[in-house]
Amino acid sequence: MGFTSGKNNVTFKSQGVSLAGNLYLPEGFDASKKYPSIIFSGPFNQVKEQMGAKYGEKLAAKGYVFLAFDHLGYGDSEGEVRNNENPFIKMESIRDAISYLGTLSFVDREKLYGYGACASGGYMPLVAATDKRLKAIATVSGMMHNTMSYFGVMSKEQLMPLFAMANEARQKAYETGEMEYYDALAMGAVDPNNLPDGAVGEGYDYYMTARAGKETYPNYTHLAPKTLLETAPLTSAVAIAPYLYTPYLGIYGEKAMADTAPLTTMFYDACSEPKELFEVAGASHVSLYDIEADVNSAVDKMDEFFRKY
Repeated sequence: MGFTSGKNNVTFKSQGVSLAGNLYLPEGFDASKKYPSIIFSGPFNQVKEQMGAKYGEKLAAKGYVFLAFDHLGYGDSEGEVRNNENPFIKMESIRDAISYLGTLSFVDREKLYGYGACASGGYMPLVAATDKRLKAIATVSGMMHNTMSYFGVMSKEQLMPLFAMANEARQKAYETGEMEYYDALAMGAVDPNNLPDGAVGEGYDYYMTARAGKETYPNYTHLAPKTLLETAPLTSAVAIAPYLYTPYLGIYGEKAMADTAPLTTMFYDACSEPKELFEVAGASHVSLYDIEADVNSAVDKMDEFFRKY
């Protein structure tokens, strides 16, 4: 296909199905040249038109090829189980997205980078630990330690009913072909007239309004398969941090220290060299998704970091 500057619709195969992506190319794009390239994987349940589009446009303006895509079962991509927030399936799709970029003649394979946000902040380092096609990685507002977020925070008495719910949903899906979904982000419990402080209130303002919700992005849903509760607790990027060996940049918001920022600093403290940590002044967890000044700060730092490798 012919590629042009700006957004290009692409498809590639992963795990036997076709995934849809947006490939952002720099101004004055020349297919005969080689460009540094970034593979992006976004927050929990997001589709490619949300955070990926914001960063794709800005990093393409910095001279990068940037791929944002709908994971298996999401958005415009194929996949029978829809909106399947399964870390292991998503990690396979990240690997296949890297392979796809490697087939493009204008992608410089020696300058191929990974960028994971929120939930994918935990997935990208797990991929990069063994996939050395990625020369450096960055995370923004990363959820780096799901194992601790479940087993380290909740008691056995709290966890067992959740696992039972997930197991029952899996059994039902096997027997009937119908997957049950639930409000994994607890957005239904939020009072829109009295938003709580921190990531939960921010999440409602982002995902449940025209700012970035279904009204604006019809392919998005905040609901997830109940089987999420079987797989999410099994992933901890912090556990492999000492063995990453790939250059790492952790970006977090100054105002997220009360909720998710400590997960990034925890990963950074355990991570192998080379590594850098960057706090965006005045930013929160969700403001780094789409607030212009905060996104620009993250993009500038990411560009500075990637250019070293």
